[in-house]
Amino acid sequence: MRISIMLALLSLFALSCATTKAPEKPTYSPKLSFAAEDQLFEATVELPKKFDGKIPLVVIVHEWWGRTEFMQEQSKRLTDAGYATLAVDLFGNSQVVETPPEAQALATPFYQNPQLGIERLTKYIELAKNDPHVDPSKIFVIGFCFGGTQALNLARTGADIAGVVSFHGGLASSMPQQPIKARVLALNGLADPMVPAKERAAFDKEMKAIKANFKSVNYKGATHAFTNPKATEVGKKYKIPVAYNKKAAEASYQELFKFLKQ
Repeated sequence: MRISIMLALLSLFALSCATTKAPEKPTYSPKLSFAAEDQLFEATVELPKKFDGKIPLVVIVHEWWGRTEFMQEQSKRLTDAGYATLAVDLFGNSQVVETPPEAQALATPFYQNPQLGIERLTKYIELAKNDPHVDPSKIFVIGFCFGGTQALNLARTGADIAGVVSFHGGLASSMPQQPIKARVLALNGLADPMVPAKERAAFDKEMKAIKANFKSVNYKGATHAFTNPKATEVGKKYKIPVAYNKKAAEASYQELFKFLKQ
């Protein structure tokens, strides 16, 4: 009788073990998303083909046209160099526009309220820090035109990031001066009427006043959007002062990679 009971218990135990599923491991996904103001914000962590351990992440902020193909090209440039990238969408719902009036309508709220861009960028960075491939102590934010302004504003909050780089971005800000933790690199065109000499001088004065670790590089003959090969065509079409400058673009990318390696 005792043996029969023991065999029955063992059978029950074996059955329970067979039917109980092991807990599933969470599946890794490079896609990040969050909702705000009835909009969906999404971006994907792109990784180099080969890398060891945790690697630096470069967050890329788009021009006022939105997250265009040009931003994906910047992402590839950086992943080819061994960095993880995150090309963000600050407008929400992956909005991309073609005309200056449309772009101005999307960008204006960010200039009126700098916190808008800061909050969205901060959310993206918080999510990206959870990626197992990313080194959270080596996060950089770079931006082009509108995106450069957003990157600089994030730095102005004292954000705990490694550095920010502005490519032909607006340098003026209504934000109060306070210490900056991140290293700062501003890459400007000397012929850019949207970022005139007075604004460049005021920016350098601001950075010096708060003892920021910063560098400004100004390219002779370069106007607004000098890194974008499509800028010349756009400038002619809409009669706005934007144009590609190959020499300045290549020099600015050299500055970027030196900055990331410091």
